Amino acid sequence: WDGVDCILLAETPKSDDYDPYFFISLDVYYRGRLPDVDDRQRQFSDAGAFESSSVASKDRFLLEDIPVRVEYKDMGRIDEILQRTKDNMWVFRQTGTYMFHRLETGKVLYAESEWIETIRGDLKALPDTFWALLVQSSRATMEHYLSDLMTSVIQENNLYYLISSAGFIKSYLSLLFVANRRFEPSARKLYETVWELKELPENFKGRFESFLRDSPDFPPSRKMELAELMARSILPMC
Repeated sequence: WDGVDCILLAETPKSDDYDPYFFISLDVYYRGRLPDVDDRQRQFSDAGAFESSSVASKDRFLLEDIPVRVEYKDMGRIDEILQRTKDNMWVFRQTGTYMFHRLETGKVLYAESEWIETIRGDLKALPDTFWALLVQSSRATMEHYLSDLMTSVIQENNLYYLISSAGFIKSYLSLLFVANRRFEPSARKLYETVWELKELPENFKGRFESFLRDSPDFPPSRKMELAELMARSILPMC
């Protein structure tokens, strides 16, 4: 298609016939305009179960019974975010640095220009101010969820506890990655990737595994204590 400059295979999957959640994820970087949904569906005539998101530039379909997800990403937006990282910190508050992780680690299947290599060079040269601001923002988010978690336990509000505990562990890991100056992978890859970090807080493994454990030995009150210890132990890294 006109305007398509680069296609990445995101988080190279390992084929597993027994994994019901296996899929192939492609990132298509472009400038200008894409073919509209109807045109794309016609061009994917050999695909089955085609559907397109009404809220994002994404297509999903089956190709020889293999699920395929295609995300279309405007190169101009990526360029702007990188050029104005200090002014665009809001971008990372919801999604973390996952966008950069995909750019950094995706396998290049097609490249029309040197754009992707230039972007990867820029990602390796992000200024100290970027990481400092990101640590500050990530720490504030973690502390917010920790406060919510403590409140939910005191109020014995089970739904609030579930939401706030999930928010806490996600924001805690986000802070841990940025403190190590690493981009954050997808949620499904977080657990296996966190052990690759160069620096981990004191007693991290035991506390982290205990927080994840669903056991009568770790009721909400105990999880709250663990969360406080985990938050306190990560502060020297911030």
